[in-house]
Amino acid sequence: MQAEVKLRVSFSGKGGEFFILLIKNFFLTLITLGVYNFWARVNVQRYFYMHTEIAGGRMGWHATGKERFIGFLKASVLLAIIIGLNTLLVKISPFLGIILPIGIILLLPAVIVAMYRFRMSRTSFNQVRFRFSGRPGNLTALTLKGGFLTVITFGIYAAWFSAQLRTYLYRHTMIGGSAFDYDGDGGDIFVIYLKGVLLTLVTFGVWNSWFTAEVANYHANHTLFQGQRLKGDVDGADIFVLNFLGPILTLLTLGVWVPWWMVKLKKVLLQGVSLSAYPDIDLMHAQPDTDASALADGLADAASLLDNIADFLT
Repeated sequence: MQAEVKLRVSFSGKGGEFFILLIKNFFLTLITLGVYNFWARVNVQRYFYMHTEIAGGRMGWHATGKERFIGFLKASVLLAIIIGLNTLLVKISPFLGIILPIGIILLLPAVIVAMYRFRMSRTSFNQVRFRFSGRPGNLTALTLKGGFLTVITFGIYAAWFSAQLRTYLYRHTMIGGSAFDYDGDGGDIFVIYLKGVLLTLVTFGVWNSWFTAEVANYHANHTLFQGQRLKGDVDGADIFVLNFLGPILTLLTLGVWVPWWMVKLKKVLLQGVSLSAYPDIDLMHAQPDTDASALADGLADAASLLDNIADFLT
């Protein structure tokens, strides 16, 4: 019984601590006119990671607000140049406007790989950094095929596409010399989502909590590390109680309850995962990825900012 406790993910975050962190982030973001947002998001991510422990090892998040901010500035300049060139091409000929959408589609896998690579390089377990070895070319082929089949099947193939994408990402994600693996099946995922959506509709949203738990457990049960399978046993009833009481308590406390709600929900989801055996620490020696860049994350931030500006103007 003691071994099971140690192998289960433990989350020690507290609502009060998280509340203070969010208040600090809010005011610093406000007085810096939004600039501190990059440091704020790093602080939130680091808080959740540093309070997550499994098999005696603690997770870590090592990104900095400075590198996220610099990545955003570089990406903003790059996006401005791309949009300017596209505007020029459209003035030359409206038909040339198709170049930008096609270019974005073709470059998207490279951005995803760079973003995932950066995030893994800043994640650690037991002070050993994660590493992602995937290449844009392989993901481009997978994305083009998956995207095309998803469109022509009116979204049905999305379940198989998501399984293939997760498999690709996991098999190229390592801690030292130990890689993850994923053996989920698109057919299983399709059935889970079809059942989940239908039951959520007929129960007027009540089933959504059990749907969320079933998805989380399926992905955990089909994830392997060092050949050992993870186990997921998240209880939908726990999620339902939190999501039922959450809005009520948030309303009664004028929003103050939100940090406690977030922490409790994170605890339910994380502590519903456990390892089936202790990992071999000797295989998890450090192999840092020193070339990972925050530029891809900056592109996502810059694109999101442009989208928000467009929404505001329209």
